[in-house]
Amino acid sequence: MGSPAKQTISAQIPVELALAVENLAIELDRSKSWIIKEALLSMLAERERRHQSVLAGLADVDAGRVVSHSDMVDFANRLKKA
Repeated sequence: MGSPAKQTISAQIPVELALAVENLAIELDRSKSWIIKEALLSMLAERERRHQSVLAGLADVDAGRVVSHSDMVDFANRLKKA
């Protein structure tokens, strides 16, 4: 079975960030490429999770599954009194 295709990219980053990546790579006994790849995967996964949450929220609005502002204010006031 062959390795997945790879592409090299380059980016200019602040020296402090480069040092942080290098230190983390040493700490985890991983390559800097692995650290950067994991960071990008994590960021992209979080972005997709947020996007899906927004879509779910919009679907709730479209379906009428909403709470009025006045109901939320009343709820918040009851919490303050509790």
